[in-house]
Amino acid sequence: FLKIQESESLISTNEEVELKEILTPLWTGRWKILFFTLVLTFFVACYLSLLKPSYRATAILQIGSNKPANTLSINDAFNESNASKEQIQTQFELLRSRKFAERVIRQLNLVQHREFSSGKYNSKLAILEKIGARDSVPSASDIVAQFQKQLSIVPILGTELVKISYASFSAELSQQVANQVGITYLQYQDEIHSASKETTSQWLVDQLEELGKKLQVSELSLQTYREAEGIVDIDGVVGLVAAELTQLTSETLRADKLADDLAISYQSLKKYDGDIAKLSELYEISNHATLLQLRRAEEKVARKSFELSQRYGPKHPKKIAVNAELMSLKNRITQQVYDIVTSIEKEYFSAIERANGTKQRLAIAKKDYLRLSRLQNKFSQLTREVDTNKELYNNYLVRLKEADAMGNYKANFYVRFIDKAIIPKSQFAPNKVLVIVITFMLAIAFISIIIIMRELLVDTLNSRRKLDNFHEAAILAVLPRIKASTNQRKEDVYSTDNRFTEAIRTLRTALLFNSEKIPPKIIAITSSVPNEGKSTVALHLARSFSEMEKVLLIEADMRHPTIAKNMNLNQHRPGLSNLLAKTHQINECIIRDKSVKLDILTSGVSPANPLAFLSMKRFSMLIKVFGNFYDRIIIETPPVHAVSDAVIISKLVDSVLYIVHGNKTKREQISSGLRMLKQVNAPIEGVVINHSENIDTDKYQNKYYTERSNIIKLAARKRG
Repeated sequence: FLKIQESESLISTNEEVELKEILTPLWTGRWKILFFTLVLTFFVACYLSLLKPSYRATAILQIGSNKPANTLSINDAFNESNASKEQIQTQFELLRSRKFAERVIRQLNLVQHREFSSGKYNSKLAILEKIGARDSVPSASDIVAQFQKQLSIVPILGTELVKISYASFSAELSQQVANQVGITYLQYQDEIHSASKETTSQWLVDQLEELGKKLQVSELSLQTYREAEGIVDIDGVVGLVAAELTQLTSETLRADKLADDLAISYQSLKKYDGDIAKLSELYEISNHATLLQLRRAEEKVARKSFELSQRYGPKHPKKIAVNAELMSLKNRITQQVYDIVTSIEKEYFSAIERANGTKQRLAIAKKDYLRLSRLQNKFSQLTREVDTNKELYNNYLVRLKEADAMGNYKANFYVRFIDKAIIPKSQFAPNKVLVIVITFMLAIAFISIIIIMRELLVDTLNSRRKLDNFHEAAILAVLPRIKASTNQRKEDVYSTDNRFTEAIRTLRTALLFNSEKIPPKIIAITSSVPNEGKSTVALHLARSFSEMEKVLLIEADMRHPTIAKNMNLNQHRPGLSNLLAKTHQINECIIRDKSVKLDILTSGVSPANPLAFLSMKRFSMLIKVFGNFYDRIIIETPPVHAVSDAVIISKLVDSVLYIVHGNKTKREQISSGLRMLKQVNAPIEGVVINHSENIDTDKYQNKYYTERSNIIKLAARKRG
């Protein structure tokens, strides 16, 4: 349970970090976002101020379905039932059609109207007015296209009402067009109604004449077929043949089964032909009733013979008589067996003849049934055709009588105005406030997305997610971004915010208490490219170690020294280069900063070939000598990609710290720099992320270390 809680807390922490990774760039670039948003909104507002106001007038028309009083038998053919949804939708599309638009344009003579020849811009800017105006009269197709674009036909759901709206730069024109569309549609329906009344009766007469001919042809075909085939009651005959076919099928199955059973018995008789003993043992013979009687009589005489043999001799008359009777019974049994065999054979051949005869009768019955089925199908087809034609003829005849009785032909729809359009009092477009608000929101969203995508796509170590995916070296510490004061004094060179100080102490702890190896005594600090903050990190790390040890800070970057400048020292004072050139003594080159008990060896006068100085044996011997007097030596080196000084120095130290600018240094630069150091087997301790803005190393530090009233200042450590 505890493990599950820990995993859930880790998941929530990662989500916070990912959210901060997105929100931090937005907060950092908030002024840019606001500036560009206001610029875009300003341009949109200027553009809206140049547009002409548009007015919209709306008329409401009812397109209802007709409900006739009489119920007709062929409603779909004459369209006098309630109009379906598809039919009403067709009327809406008719109102939107190009042909209908041309009709309205002709009735209102809109071809010469200024609405279709002027632009959409007002007269505030003469240039845009000229651009918006057309040189010549627009074509009819252009006018129709613009008319359809400005016309809106919208049905009201759940009702028979439809809204007819027209948008125009002229309020009077929008009202005229909206009403004229409804009037034109009413005229169109009246035209359809009149044309329908004229053609309905003639259409019905033509249809009845054609249906009458079809009915006569179908009836004649049916009668001819009946006489040709001699059909009186085809259904009854087919029924009798079907019953006979069913009976013959049953008899055939029974005959085949009997023949199959007798075939087995017949095969057994042929197998034991002449062997009376084997034949007597067969089931069909041994269970015969006559044979069973004879066998019981034989058993009775045999017992009597046995009893007499116990009392009389073989020549006794009784014994002789019994033996003669026993012999007679055996002969009768043998004869009976032969009679049964003969009977079974005759029965087998008779069953075969019956089965064959039944099959022949069945085949004849099948042929008769198939012939009669074909006749029945053809007869039914002709009968259905006659019935269908007769029903259609009767329906159309009834419709013709009803049309004559009604005297006219009803229309499918009834149309009327519910509300006519009035001249609009206010414009509906452009809605400047809404457009400006939407533009403002979309601009903020668009620019924010650009900033977020740019931040996520940059290949630097500026987020916790990217640090987790970095495996080239260990991440020792993440240092927050600090802002150095321009008027910083020498005694304030070490003063930074508390978060940076605590991050440096975290780095110091990581170096001292690494369980895998002995804490390094000589530490080199380098980076990929200049301006990554390695001098600042070296100075503050040396200051942090000096709180409890005797520390020497060596500035080995003789090409671009910065420590002396940051500490407001003379940049031309003697230092490392002078010491290597033997122009000055050690006590003349080392600066002893008494405020933090730190010894500093600046770069000195920049030589012509710094790499040659650093490659001297004197430099390595000097490092060994300093190692006898100091607990910790920190060497600031030039960037790896700029020169190869750091590679030379890395072979003389116990550990190399690789400083990385969290927001600028590309991952490819970091990897190639580490690869160069690994090629010479440099003791790379790990990577230190500097100038971090998006990675929150410790959320409580800023608050926890702000209050300084409870801090007790201890006495300075005495130098040994």
